[in-house]
Amino acid sequence: MPRRYGPFSLRITLVVHQFPPNYFTGTEQYVLNVGRELQQRGHDVDVFALDPAFAEETGPWRESREEVQGLPVRRINFWMNIGRDWRRMEYRHPYMAEVFAQHIAERNPDVVHCFHLRHVGADLIDRVVEQRRALIVSLMDFWFLCPRVILMKSDGSTCDGPPDGGRGCLPCHTLDLFDELQQSPVADEIERLHVASRGESKPGWELRAKVATMLERPTYLRERLAKANTIVAPTEFLRGVFIDNGAPPDRIRHMAYGVDAGGLAEDVARLRPNSRPLTFGFFGTYSPHKGPDVLVAAMAKVQGDCRALLRGRSTDFAEFSAELATTAQNDERITVDGPFDREELAQALAQIDVLVVPSTWHENAPFVVLEARAAGLPVIASRFGGLIEVVDDGIDGELFTPGNAADLAKRLQRLVDEPERLARYRAAVQPPKTLQVAVDEFEQVYREANTQ
Repeated sequence: MPRRYGPFSLRITLVVHQFPPNYFTGTEQYVLNVGRELQQRGHDVDVFALDPAFAEETGPWRESREEVQGLPVRRINFWMNIGRDWRRMEYRHPYMAEVFAQHIAERNPDVVHCFHLRHVGADLIDRVVEQRRALIVSLMDFWFLCPRVILMKSDGSTCDGPPDGGRGCLPCHTLDLFDELQQSPVADEIERLHVASRGESKPGWELRAKVATMLERPTYLRERLAKANTIVAPTEFLRGVFIDNGAPPDRIRHMAYGVDAGGLAEDVARLRPNSRPLTFGFFGTYSPHKGPDVLVAAMAKVQGDCRALLRGRSTDFAEFSAELATTAQNDERITVDGPFDREELAQALAQIDVLVVPSTWHENAPFVVLEARAAGLPVIASRFGGLIEVVDDGIDGELFTPGNAADLAKRLQRLVDEPERLARYRAAVQPPKTLQVAVDEFEQVYREANTQ
């Protein structure tokens, strides 16, 4: 059985699909912050992470061991063609699972806490259960339900979960495979074989195997998720979506994210200039589902002395980003710039007066919203998903109709015309839960899991 390190000290392994310093979006930053806080409390913490650079560079399988800000990290890197079915390895990776089984057998953790398993594979959950380790799974997004992760259909409409047992994911996520199946003379036989295999098909290059990969994904991941001692959902919205899709209600808890704000509010106040036009900000990846184009379109309808500053990564959706920049050039009040480093967070937030989150997908609880609140900034966001829980409409910000530039413009215009409204929202902003409180809650969950 796992060993204990003092009456309140645990040995903990955190698992994530990518990790700093090369990857630094919300999930990775949160894992780093949680790990460091746990370590400072006397727990023995390490990180098992993927390095998702899948080109064949130095061999089919590569590993490194290092320290990132004091946390021991074992990083795995593999060639995408190491297996027969790349789509299956996105959620089911037997070799990775065996490597992880050896890792925890050697390390002997009391708790394994999984934050993201994309391309790591959920079959490592089986290895954790076999070794009788306490298992916690944090739901950072919709990966367990959706191969596109964002729970949005290819036409831009939202989705409630895998349609028709996963069959609806074929035309949405793998249109080429769907078309090939539709044209196949043995399509009905493939369906019968899928039902008969009961989720135990073998990976392969033939049509039957590729179709089985997609059809088996929902059940396989739902069954693995149900093996966790505790499932953590950062919003009630996310919790409800997963319960509606078969997650065990008695084991899925709503536990909001915590933010390590430090002196962020003071730094932002110190760095903010004394006088400037009212400035709206968008911080995030330039992608269609994040909606930066909605803000650009809204600005075209807003009159008065105001600005919009967009900061984000353009490489993920290069064509969309180029079109966004071209459109923004028509309005000299709009600046489209690149992303900023974590060390520049206070400076970036000091450049804006209101954060705008115009997402068109089931946004969960973006860390940028929590950081804006920690800095005392009002937020205008889409009336969508978990955003409804982190913006108090009409009190510390506003919610607008998702994708509706005219509705957003009306709210931006009102802030331009009514400075007292902005002052009222700013005064009402409450800081988010601290990282320390969030880790208190994790510790409680870890201890409960170790007594089950």
